[in-house]
Amino acid sequence: MNARYTINILNNSRHAQDFFLFQEPARYAGADSAVYSNSLYHRTLPPISETGSILILELLSSSFAAAQARLDPAPRAGLPSGQAMSCQPVRASRSGLPSPNAVTMSLGPEPELSAPRHHPGVDEEAFRISIPDYDAGRRPCNVGQAVRTGDGRMVLSSFIDAQPDSHIDCAPLPRFYAGVGRRHAGTVIDFDNSRQGAALCDASEGHTTFNLIYDHRGDWIVEAVKGRPAWQG
Repeated sequence: MNARYTINILNNSRHAQDFFLFQEPARYAGADSAVYSNSLYHRTLPPISETGSILILELLSSSFAAAQARLDPAPRAGLPSGQAMSCQPVRASRSGLPSPNAVTMSLGPEPELSAPRHHPGVDEEAFRISIPDYDAGRRPCNVGQAVRTGDGRMVLSSFIDAQPDSHIDCAPLPRFYAGVGRRHAGTVIDFDNSRQGAALCDASEGHTTFNLIYDHRGDWIVEAVKGRPAWQG
């Protein structure tokens, strides 16, 4: 089921700060491949004492299967994960509930995903991407989970190599992080390093709105709330 998440960021430090947003990598089954993460959003935010501005981010995180072409043999931190991307809305498998939980990748010439259909063998809480037999050495591709931002942009959140002739089950995790740094949307990040000192917005318990305050010490205050940001009374 699609969910809209809202993350409000207030910069209570003394200087303008670069903030970026990223997500816990999905769980992948069906291939022996490293899992990569991208930044979802970047913005420079001045101190609230100067402008009174806060940063409001909206994500429709759910069940978007994605396939993306890339030029490099392997993804590299700090660079865009790829180029042309195809996305399809899917629904993660639920026990006893048939759903459009599976897509098939094709190349013609860029990777494209078929309309979703139901497949009974997909792992619980996951969706499936079926990959054909193709020359991955000449045309490397990524497959994984995408999110849609509030302005309608699709961004690849986490991904793996599209290994030929395989079936990948991807289980998204609704855990988001805000970090300090200049990491533009669609660029590969080191997830383990990036989450050190980042603010965690854990939506796995049903919360959809989070208020984040970055203070003058460089620490985060995180509030999982319903309704208006706390600083609006």
